[in-house]
Amino acid sequence: MLITDKFVFLHLPRAGGTFVYEVVRKFFPSAREIGYHLPRELLPREYSHLPVLSTVRNPWEFYVSWYHHQHSNVRYSPLTNVLFGCLSENRKLDFVQTIRNALDVGVSDDKLDFLIQALPENFDYKKRHIPNLTKDLVRKIRGTGIGLYTFRFNQLFGQADDVFFCRVESLRSDLMTFFERIGAASDALRSYVLGLDKKNISESRHYSTYYTPELAELVFIRDHQLVERFGFTFEDRLQETDAA
Repeated sequence: MLITDKFVFLHLPRAGGTFVYEVVRKFFPSAREIGYHLPRELLPREYSHLPVLSTVRNPWEFYVSWYHHQHSNVRYSPLTNVLFGCLSENRKLDFVQTIRNALDVGVSDDKLDFLIQALPENFDYKKRHIPNLTKDLVRKIRGTGIGLYTFRFNQLFGQADDVFFCRVESLRSDLMTFFERIGAASDALRSYVLGLDKKNISESRHYSTYYTPELAELVFIRDHQLVERFGFTFEDRLQETDAA
């Protein structure tokens, strides 16, 4: 979470937040981090009047980014990354198996109990490269039928009706719309945002190529709240190629 004198930025993992974080730190001298992936409910009261900025990503694309970032990043280990370690059986499972576990954690008591047992009672939001989850937080997903992405979204934002979300597919233009809305746009900021290279990229293939039809449908079922809220769709690149 970044606090500035004009707005608050909440960082949803694997949703373009690294890009926004860099922009905010560079162009807003008042920006300071008060917690890594800190949820909105922990925002200090003196900043509650400020507009809230964040990002959101297509769920099908999110899971591909999340899997590859966690699987290949040497900064993470089974000890520091308990969440991914449990869901991937310490990186032994492939994408389809791991994401199925991430989608079923809200309906499978066995998977959830295993994860809860491995998670800590508490953690420090100032530390990075940890799952930012405790036993009590994860217990809330039991019986909900929602996927990991929807769970993390709800945990970070709550209702989020007044949050300005930049969509990853239109991140740069959405970000400038927000800055213009709050009266913080400038030529230098606009030039930087529209010209900055993408940051923290973990995958290169189109996300649809990682999915079986059954897994793609399961994402729709488990994360339907976000799919319907933001109008996300599954873009099947394989079908488009075959049709051509």
